[in-house]
Amino acid sequence: MDRRDFIKILASGLLYFAERRAFPSVLKTRFEVSRVKSRDTERAVIKAIDMVGGINRFVKPGDIVVVKPNIGWNRPPYLKADTDPLIVRTIVHLCFQALASKVYVFDRTCDNPRLAYRNSGIEKAAREAGARVLPVNSVNSKLYKKIAIPQGRFLKESLINRYILESDVFIDVPVAKNHSSATLTLGMKNLMGITGDNRQKWHWKLHEAISDINTRIKPDLTVIDATKIMLKNGPTGGSTSYLKEMDTVIASSNVLSADSEAAKLFGLSADKIPYMKLGAEKGVGKISGYTLGSINL
Repeated sequence: MDRRDFIKILASGLLYFAERRAFPSVLKTRFEVSRVKSRDTERAVIKAIDMVGGINRFVKPGDIVVVKPNIGWNRPPYLKADTDPLIVRTIVHLCFQALASKVYVFDRTCDNPRLAYRNSGIEKAAREAGARVLPVNSVNSKLYKKIAIPQGRFLKESLINRYILESDVFIDVPVAKNHSSATLTLGMKNLMGITGDNRQKWHWKLHEAISDINTRIKPDLTVIDATKIMLKNGPTGGSTSYLKEMDTVIASSNVLSADSEAAKLFGLSADKIPYMKLGAEKGVGKISGYTLGSINL
């Protein structure tokens, strides 16, 4: 982290706490889900997290944090196959403002890891913010630990990246996209990147597998990048013509509720998306009836 970034983090932190002192009545409302629309992406992320309790609700001094974006594809940021690097950088900044001791950023990519990390822009953005970017080049016993999934119907066990299991806080940061097999890829599906499982096996019963893993591994905070949503040819994309500008960030302490709200941007209901419906049946979270805070900045 260079001096300029440090000063920016410090200034943002001072402003954040000054606002809390100056406007305490505004901060009493905590929503289960927030949806913020703004052309200023960094501001939208900060506001969305603040509306669900603020970063200090999730990250305590000394915590080890994992920020898990979608870095699945060797695509440039403007094609939106991966999470916006600015959103990743902003979240890492916020974690350090809350005095996290370490912040790790990683994904198990589908394309070549070195190229996906670099060309998505996420590796550079995360490192500049002070995070430790972890390459995931292979599945091995040093990096993955097998865990049981007691509520699993299809997945009875799974190999999970040990940094997830050993972290104090897990922040799930997907990009909102169409998906040829899962209908949509959002927060729940983004957990495929924390496993060392054979992903072809997952596709035997993909919706069941996605809902199963989410009964066992639950992000503390989900922040969905819906700045530009991919409407077709997902998850890889390949053309800006597939995208729709939404300038939206969604946040929640419950991944299923966040996904349910994001599905609306596609004109879809969560109960029509099998893994979300299964997730609700398995107690992952709410697909309706949550308190929503929505604001345009």
